[in-house]
Amino acid sequence: MSDVGRVRENNEDSLIEAPEIGLYGVCDGLGGHAAGEIASGIASSTLREVLSQGHGSPVSALIQAVETANRRILSQQADNPEQQGMGTTLSMLWIRSESGEGQEESSWIAHVGDSRIYRWRERKLHQITKDHSPVFRLHQQGYLTKDQVRQHPQRNLLDRSLGIGPNVEPDILPVSLCSGDRFLICTDGLSDALSDEEIADLLSAESLEDACLGLVDEANRRGGLDNITLVVLEVVEKAEGGRRAE
Repeated sequence: MSDVGRVRENNEDSLIEAPEIGLYGVCDGLGGHAAGEIASGIASSTLREVLSQGHGSPVSALIQAVETANRRILSQQADNPEQQGMGTTLSMLWIRSESGEGQEESSWIAHVGDSRIYRWRERKLHQITKDHSPVFRLHQQGYLTKDQVRQHPQRNLLDRSLGIGPNVEPDILPVSLCSGDRFLICTDGLSDALSDEEIADLLSAESLEDACLGLVDEANRRGGLDNITLVVLEVVEKAEGGRRAE
């Protein structure tokens, strides 16, 4: 789901949706004046395109996809000076189902910026990604709680994003899948509005649709100060014993 919220006039977030290759994610555009929407859209379409080609190892393919998206955003800025300074975050989950005799599921995360990926397992929520921001580092060092991060006036200041320079350093992480896991991929329009405890409670809804609707509605009820974009996935068992996500 993607919702403009209750304050912004346009939606600068983009969804990454390519279920045929197991690719899901979000991009949160930066820069204003619709330029953020352009940057997030370039990133979303580029990642789908490059990863659909399936060349190389998962890690090399993800790095190539992120670097290609970054180059295209920089090229767009060079050709359109009024879009200088635009950029985007990126958080995505690539579920490469290769289960079978002697094979294991190969699932990966690519992450740049402060959009987030959470895993809800055995009724406990864990933030897998780490925000690329000075304020979140203060939390990691024990100086701020997660709630203080949410309320900090400089929480949206980023160390990394696509579109700010020729070099981009994504976090590339392997991720395990267990039956019953739910994954939440979201922009900060959701994570700034709700605490981890509130997210966990709403994510535990009976259906994925109810979880999505509940999360978006609650973020809007808190003011809807930013665009709200999210993907919710659940890992289920197939009859032959392999895993897939819905």
